Amino acid sequence: ARSAPRAVDGEELHALTIVCVIAADFPAQLPVTARSMAATMLQTLLASRGEREQMMAIELLSRGFATFRAHVDSAMVIRRLVGIMLRITEDQGEDGGRADRAEALGRGAVLGRAALVPSSSAPGTRRSSDGRANKASDARMGSVSFAVVGAAKSGLQRISALDMPVVSATLCSMLCDPSVDERWRALHAVGVVVQAHAALLHEHLEAVTSAIVGSLSPKRATERRRLVGAAGTCVRVLERSYACVSFHAETQTLAVGCTNGRCVAFDLRTGTRTSVLDMHGLVAAVAISPLGNLVASFALGSRELCVWDPQPSALAMFAKSLFWPTDAEAHGSVAPTKSMTIPDGFLVHSDVPVLSVMRTIKLSWTGDSTVLLQIRDACFSLSM
Repeated sequence: ARSAPRAVDGEELHALTIVCVIAADFPAQLPVTARSMAATMLQTLLASRGEREQMMAIELLSRGFATFRAHVDSAMVIRRLVGIMLRITEDQGEDGGRADRAEALGRGAVLGRAALVPSSSAPGTRRSSDGRANKASDARMGSVSFAVVGAAKSGLQRISALDMPVVSATLCSMLCDPSVDERWRALHAVGVVVQAHAALLHEHLEAVTSAIVGSLSPKRATERRRLVGAAGTCVRVLERSYACVSFHAETQTLAVGCTNGRCVAFDLRTGTRTSVLDMHGLVAAVAISPLGNLVASFALGSRELCVWDPQPSALAMFAKSLFWPTDAEAHGSVAPTKSMTIPDGFLVHSDVPVLSVMRTIKLSWTGDSTVLLQIRDACFSLSM
């Protein structure tokens, strides 16, 4: 494979296809050097301009990712798939072109105040007074066929099923990238991965959510305004997919229950984590009160239902720091305001998939001070 992408003629493409299909589906039939060569050539074709070459590279790289990941830059492949999926190419000129694309991506997401709300359209599409999409914006962002876009989306979902740790780590890295374009892409890609493989991403939910919140730093107000629309859509997808995610729009509070027993609260106005409640066992359900001043959470292991304050006072945080003067994780830890333990026997057997168990649990507030926990046909209430 050459260092610079080039057009591949039909005969070469057919030969390459045969080698790469064998490497993807029957890796043991080829020596390591042949598998490495096939991976390198597919990575080169993925960066080419030809749609035929791109679609073949996407199909084979994703199908044989378990074989090829040892021979390619996995993060680069995932980033490239995200870029193609969002119809934004990486080879469109120098800094001026990137600035134009950043401006185009920002349109439609600029709100009166930088608060998180669902976005109904991609920030890159600007509409004129008669409602028609602005073609110049599309041209600046780069345009590929819907077939290639669909192939890239399927490829990302297939790789997510094979290696979610690599995909989640790459998306977290993109969300921390200095480029606003890259963070915007990552926000949309998180939604695609969650919709396809919510169960696989569940283990990485805290890291991904922390990266989403961190991408909205108020210190970069202009960039934040460009990202709030995509971030709002991403948070809503998380909230619909997981019973352990709850968002309160008025206070901009996001609460996330994790598989390690932690329940974390974030303030999206400041882009920071505000508090952590340590529970025992996987946190199955989370709900924020109507006023946004309390969070209810339920853990499977301890069968404990807790209500706690996601925005502890400065005095309470100072008192906590006196007990854990050297433990950085303890700063921000809170104790439940009130709790109760659910009797044993109401939960389904432990060999049932976690998300299936979570679907049998519903946590909601019936008022400003009463939380209702439903486990199948049983109901439990806790009043403050």
